[in-house]
Amino acid sequence: MWGAADRQCGGPSVTLGPSMAEEQDPETVGKTEASAEAVASDASDPVDPVHPVGAAPAAEVVRSRARVRWWWFLIAALVIEFWWYGRRGHIEVCVGKDGETDFALVGQERTDDNRWKFPRCESRLNLGLKSHYEQAVDESLEVACRGATIFHHQGEAKACVAADKGWIHRIEVSHCPPWHKHFYEHLFWFL
Repeated sequence: MWGAADRQCGGPSVTLGPSMAEEQDPETVGKTEASAEAVASDASDPVDPVHPVGAAPAAEVVRSRARVRWWWFLIAALVIEFWWYGRRGHIEVCVGKDGETDFALVGQERTDDNRWKFPRCESRLNLGLKSHYEQAVDESLEVACRGATIFHHQGEAKACVAADKGWIHRIEVSHCPPWHKHFYEHLFWFL
């Protein structure tokens, strides 16, 4: 009933019912059943490597799951990188003399009464995948001690840096989130 060209292209297979088989020749019925078996065997052999019969949905599901896994991996890598980039991003170093300086005054308004009780503070940024924490702290200590000993306690800058003779250091470190102005200015410095 169907030609050889139809079988090669995966044409429709026809199964004859008992009423149709009685009307046809016995030779034709055998050929039709043989052609139906040939078409069924051709369907089990994957002719199309992109969409093999019976395995097409499983192959596509595996590919789509692999794509999804890569996207989750990239998102997780970006989150970790952004966290690492801003880790210990803001450094604030304050210095003061023990008994004379009140570190609780940081962030408050200066008045004539508490002017000499304020500690000298310096802030630095430590953004990037490579940390420069030690260098930033050392530089901040030198600048803060120089500022603290300009008018009052002159000549004690080296003792202040070394934390000798009653000098106290307070170092506060905080994370710089990706939405902070310092973060994206440092990250997109070329814009």
